[in-house]
Amino acid sequence: MSNSSSMNNAVDPWNNIKYIIMQICHIPSIICSLYALIHLLSNRNLRMALHNHTSLLLLFISIFDSFLNHPFTLNYLRTNQVSPPTDTMCLVWNFFNSIFTVSTYWTMAWGSIERHSLIFYLPIFARQRNRILFHYIPLFITTFVYPVVVNIVVILLYPCQNQFNMFSLYCAFPCSLYISSIALYTRLAHNFIPTFIIVGSTIRIIIRVIKQKRQIQNNRFTWRKYRRMITQLLVLVCLFLIVTLPATTVSIIQNCCISNFAANLQVSYFNFLVRLLTILMPFICLSSLPEIWPKKIVLNHIRVRRLASNRVRTIAIQKTLN
Repeated sequence: MSNSSSMNNAVDPWNNIKYIIMQICHIPSIICSLYALIHLLSNRNLRMALHNHTSLLLLFISIFDSFLNHPFTLNYLRTNQVSPPTDTMCLVWNFFNSIFTVSTYWTMAWGSIERHSLIFYLPIFARQRNRILFHYIPLFITTFVYPVVVNIVVILLYPCQNQFNMFSLYCAFPCSLYISSIALYTRLAHNFIPTFIIVGSTIRIIIRVIKQKRQIQNNRFTWRKYRRMITQLLVLVCLFLIVTLPATTVSIIQNCCISNFAANLQVSYFNFLVRLLTILMPFICLSSLPEIWPKKIVLNHIRVRRLASNRVRTIAIQKTLN
């Protein structure tokens, strides 16, 4: 059994501001996610393009996070307490929050690694067996299997006694995260390592593109395609680093040097900033997919109609001449 602590902490005076920011972004984020998903899934070429699958998964994560996690956060920021104040509520909230955070980090990490192969070793994915082994299975593991399994073990099944605080964001932490070895593992595996992979893979791609730029630019079609994939990766990575780098930097300093370094900033602001990652992700995904921008879709419909009308005119003229 776990016990709950109802000891009142000082209320964060910025909770109302955080609530307004999240509430303003929440509904537009859902609309943007649904719009992007509908157009990506309804267009076969976009749906089958391997380099779009990371964006698709990030959009799905954002949607599920918006419905299963954000309402708990919004309610806490509005009332300054967990409601309903039960251990079950705290476990469920921590479980969903951790799943979607870990899933976002590792989907981005694998997407960054894979983007290098999609740009420079695309023929590898020509065979279906290779696509399953090197694309679909790793994405399934990083997006779903690992986040769900590790959080079931760490949050739901770990044999320890929880002492939740009903006046703290996420009820403070599950008891397992107060154990130094598990806390260190979660920071390494769910924060430091995926961040280093994302940064390292992106830098590697940029360096290789600069080295081979002349060779790639000789083929305009290939260069245009590669430039689009690189741009898509860069905008996602930029958002990821802007939102997560402060919390990651503070965590590194706390682990290696000063244990209480910027502790108040980390709890009150940087952890909240990470919460915006899945909210802002749909806007970034949409910005990197010009094929599904509303203006582009309208122009494509106009072009299709013009082509159809021109064909009808051509056929009519040919019949008249005959």
